[in-house]
Amino acid sequence: MPGFRAYSRLRSAPTVRRGPVPRSAALLAAAVALPLLASSAPAARANPDDGLTHVWLVELAAGAGSSALEAAAEHTQGLDFTIRHDFERVWNGVSVEADPAAVRHLKQLDIVEYVWSDVVFSGPARVADQAPLASGTGLEEAQPELAQAIRTTRAAEAHERGITGEDVKVGIIDTGIDYTHPDLGGCFGSDCRVAYGTDFVGDDFDAGEAEHAEAVPDDDPADCGGHGTHVAGIVGANGKVTGVAPDVEFGAYRVFGCKGSTSAEVVMQALETALDDGMDVVNLSLGESFQWPGYPTAEAADKLAEEGVTVVAAMGNDGEAGVFSGSAPGIGEDVIAVASTDNPKERMDGAFVESLDRSVGYRTINDTPEPEEGSATDPVVWLGRACAEDASEGDVSGKAALIIRGTCTFKEKYERAVAEGATSVIIYNDRSGPFAGTGIEEGTVPTVTLTDTDGKDLRDLAAIGTGPVLEFTGETVLVDLPRAGRASMFTAYGPAPDLMFKPDVTAPGGGIWSTVPVADGSYESLSGTSMSSPHVAGAAALLIGDDPRLNPREVRTRLANSAKPVAWGDNPELGELEAAHRQGTGVIDVIDALDAEACLYPTGVNTGDGTEPRTFELTLTSRDNTARTYELTHQSTIATTGDERAPGFNAVEPKVTFEPKTLELHPGQSATVQVTVEPSAELPLGSVFGGRITARPENGESLSAAYSGYQGDYLAIPVLEHPEYPRLAVVVGENPETHEFDYREVTEGETFSLAEGPDLAALIYLGHQVSAMEVSATNVDTGTVVEWGREQYLPRSPGPDDAMGLHFEDLVAHQPDALAPGKWTLKVRVLKALGDEAKPAHWEQWVSPEFTLTE
Repeated sequence: MPGFRAYSRLRSAPTVRRGPVPRSAALLAAAVALPLLASSAPAARANPDDGLTHVWLVELAAGAGSSALEAAAEHTQGLDFTIRHDFERVWNGVSVEADPAAVRHLKQLDIVEYVWSDVVFSGPARVADQAPLASGTGLEEAQPELAQAIRTTRAAEAHERGITGEDVKVGIIDTGIDYTHPDLGGCFGSDCRVAYGTDFVGDDFDAGEAEHAEAVPDDDPADCGGHGTHVAGIVGANGKVTGVAPDVEFGAYRVFGCKGSTSAEVVMQALETALDDGMDVVNLSLGESFQWPGYPTAEAADKLAEEGVTVVAAMGNDGEAGVFSGSAPGIGEDVIAVASTDNPKERMDGAFVESLDRSVGYRTINDTPEPEEGSATDPVVWLGRACAEDASEGDVSGKAALIIRGTCTFKEKYERAVAEGATSVIIYNDRSGPFAGTGIEEGTVPTVTLTDTDGKDLRDLAAIGTGPVLEFTGETVLVDLPRAGRASMFTAYGPAPDLMFKPDVTAPGGGIWSTVPVADGSYESLSGTSMSSPHVAGAAALLIGDDPRLNPREVRTRLANSAKPVAWGDNPELGELEAAHRQGTGVIDVIDALDAEACLYPTGVNTGDGTEPRTFELTLTSRDNTARTYELTHQSTIATTGDERAPGFNAVEPKVTFEPKTLELHPGQSATVQVTVEPSAELPLGSVFGGRITARPENGESLSAAYSGYQGDYLAIPVLEHPEYPRLAVVVGENPETHEFDYREVTEGETFSLAEGPDLAALIYLGHQVSAMEVSATNVDTGTVVEWGREQYLPRSPGPDDAMGLHFEDLVAHQPDALAPGKWTLKVRVLKALGDEAKPAHWEQWVSPEFTLTE
């Protein structure tokens, strides 16, 4: 998924400071986009002689427009910027190109509500780089994986009724679409299935690289990345594979180059164009994790929904980063955020192992050679975990090194094996199922990944001296997915940072076979919430095709009311349901959504925080032609508890009551039910709990809604508490490829020249999302205080040791003459999520040790 890769961390703008700190335990300064740090997308046009400029999203006050902003600039000294795009159709604001000093002046204008960073969205790996499955092995025929998925959602039954999405327009905001693919119509234009579209960026565009950040748009949305073609196939392929809505018309809105990232500005332009083109549904299989609903992409997506467009977006792939990990625009209030379940099986390349008398499925790690058909590995020898501090457990010189995943990077394991003479590298999973790997740069030795089961079998054979060999036959195999029908390991948890209920619904996203560009093999199996989102976009198209009068709220309500619950996958024997804040109301059921004779609204409820009972209302409305009696029931879902990055689970049930418990509805009638939820006193503080509310008729299909809540005081979540952070550090250098920074400790008595360096940084770890951050510096001798503008709605640090770097170089760029030589301290204040800034208890702060600045 663009923006999120399963089992990997968030990447953001390259000017943000990030990197390992050389010390006893390497630490990571993670990317967080802040206007304060000039961390928005770089402007490729910037003249280096004038100081580096960046792209910013300027939110304007109600009633103000771009002309008012330009007029204000004429009367404000030092305010120099260029308006790039006016988003008045989808968001009350503009994108501008400006340097940090100009941004400081912009923030002071009365007509400016806020200046946002133009956040960079990481792009998906190119399908061509993901070792497409071998051809000539029977794969030219239709494969079961997508068919399995559309049977799961019952879209296939809708096709049997003649409901196929005909006359419905679906916009795909992604890497483009290979419209030459026969399953997607074979052409582009008014008489083709891909009838609308544009390329906003060009092949070489990469928002995260200054030298490639200048978009070169054109009218051809052809896909050279592959991700968008895969997404489009799930929505509506009609050929050797069949999508959810095989007769929809497509709009292809290309926002990524052939590789690399895009920006919020570009995504918002695509949303605007999709609205202008009259799309009925828009799919966004992209996003930025740990964000707030108020970020401009989420606001723009909400605006499309207000204008009658059903917007569907991926919830995100950072599930292994714990709760509150959802992405924008998916967490937009009116956007349908989609979580993922695994398919029963996934197709993979196969290697025959004679000593096992069967084939094993494998994936090739990016940037390593693909094993040649007809070749074989040397005998497999167990090397171990193969991290730097591990002892070698076998002699792999001239052999295939078998390694277990975990603890250190794939690159470190690979380099260790190659250094010891391995001719190929095999890494098997340390948890159930298959996995994909990245991070090995320009590898020369074939490196593949296996499931935990297959890896352990090879290890057992190697232990008895059998020396198993993998023969690369060019065949493929279907590999069982251990979480079949359950939440995918990667699927992100809600709720949103403001406790809004998310995700909304779930669909199959693990192991989905769909179209890819013809040049890349035509078909491929991919996983992610990028794949679950188009299932729901296609389902929305089926509903609209059947009843064009449906508005976006009604589409979401029907899909959510009819969804079926997902069992908790971590311990299925307990019989618990997956967390409501991970599955929404469950897996969509297209037939029940089409046949719905009533609705229950709202479909997802935030019950807030505290330990006392909470009461909310649900409205049940009949669309039936006969009276029905409904009974209200409740089923709890597993609660997450403890560390939000590595949560534990708790199955204690809340007490839920209804008033009334039963009710009779006549045709067209509505009635309100009061629901009171009392969390159990046994549920630990800091837990997120939830459940399903179901209205069951005497006969007919049930209607479901879901809720989530926080146990305890939400404002009690610590933000600046970490054993290693905050602290001062010295910038050592930047990796030109990854844009990560190395840091070292500040030595005793060290001084920092404003002109010559070394560059001082403060490494800040955010334990949870914050509503605001303020940064100031105080001269110890004179008491002079220098303040920088407040930053709002910041994401949390993704992992347990990820921090963000505040570089003094960037602070000085905002106020070039403010810091004078002398002794200083730095103060960082954060306002907790949902905090009241007038209440001191809702703030946390850190004051640095003294440091000395010189000329």
